[in-house]
Amino acid sequence: MNVATTISKTKAEQDLVDHFANVRVGLPGDAKIAALRDAAIADFARLGLPHRRIEEWKYTDLRARLVDIPAPTSGQDDTAAGIELTDLALPLASLDAYRLVFVDGVLSDDLSTLPEIAGIEIRSFSEIAAEAPDWFTATIGTINPPEKDDAVVQLNAAFMTDGAVIRVENGTIIEKPIHLISVLSAAKPGSVALRNVAIFGDRSQATLVESFVSIGDAAQYCNAVSEISLGAGAVLDHIKVQSESANVTHLSTWMTRIGAEAKYRAFQFTTGAALSRNQIFVRFDGEHASANVSGAAMLRGKQHCDTTLIVDYAVPHCDSRELFKLVLDDEARGVFQGKLVVRQGAQKSDGLQMAHALLLSETAEFDSKPELEIFADDVVCGHGSTSGQIDEDMLFYLRSRGISEDEARGLLIAAFIGEALELIENEDIREVLIETVFNWFGDVSA
Repeated sequence: MNVATTISKTKAEQDLVDHFANVRVGLPGDAKIAALRDAAIADFARLGLPHRRIEEWKYTDLRARLVDIPAPTSGQDDTAAGIELTDLALPLASLDAYRLVFVDGVLSDDLSTLPEIAGIEIRSFSEIAAEAPDWFTATIGTINPPEKDDAVVQLNAAFMTDGAVIRVENGTIIEKPIHLISVLSAAKPGSVALRNVAIFGDRSQATLVESFVSIGDAAQYCNAVSEISLGAGAVLDHIKVQSESANVTHLSTWMTRIGAEAKYRAFQFTTGAALSRNQIFVRFDGEHASANVSGAAMLRGKQHCDTTLIVDYAVPHCDSRELFKLVLDDEARGVFQGKLVVRQGAQKSDGLQMAHALLLSETAEFDSKPELEIFADDVVCGHGSTSGQIDEDMLFYLRSRGISEDEARGLLIAAFIGEALELIENEDIREVLIETVFNWFGDVSA
């Protein structure tokens, strides 16, 4: 006798499917985008929220943690009125940059400053999706998507409402950073889905910064996806700073495709959100390309931050370096999962990934799972991971020279995190984040 097995949905999973049915007709895009959304929500309904029985999610069980997910935020409420970026806990608020600001998932024209220079086009996702030009509908969802079913990316595809669409012409050098800022301000619980698509032409150069911040005490859910394509010889510095408050669940996915001889330098800095999952998928599509993907996280209380990284060597003669540093206090939990995949024929691949955690309390936890999948025989790839507490000998040495214990601990923490921050090319951004490190420790030791 055959017995059919039905997997029951959790309340949050059913709510998400119901939310989509309620907002579907109002989401931007033509029939092709609508079909993409319908396929995405169908995949999600089949997959459900990721759980610990899925290897890539064994340390971050969303099904267990997300008991309730609020409905999509419908525009900006009264809380959004009068927002000043300099009044927010936004480390890079004063960065001299071209700026697109999304308040509760919707572009704010008043807070945004777009470039008026040749060789670059920046428009909002909602505007482009409504027009649905052929190049856009043929591109979205195709830039290095995850090879395995990913429910978080599918959710974003179903609900995506706004974001930035960037096209940089061949040979264009953009002197100022492009700064994408997400502000969650709704006075009641809500969720947003941002989708960025950025295409950098051959030999172009740019800096792309993403900042995430929130105000208020209402539960918020942010799911952001960035699709990045680098043409041959392009150079991109890609930086993310996430400082959302403790009522936020933050899910982020970067999907990057790197052309021949291109350079991709990525950095993620995390101090916020109760739960954050940072997914970074990098694929080499042209030979003699390089990627440096690094990050730092500083967590306390019961914060949980999971960074999951896959670098895919699809062609020969490419190299990558990954360095992640975490400082964990109280009952905070940090997760690093890194995988280098070297495909058959991708000879002369070179890769090294390292993850290190500094534990400031006995109840903090660090889980690390580095992996190598190598199907070529002429490669140099390696990985390493460590965790430990502050070196008491170094602490004693500093205190013996008249430095207070709090200041000495701050200096050691800054030195630990600083190794990663030094990888940021932009000096202005690097200096602001170094200052943020000292401010974070001051908050902890106060």
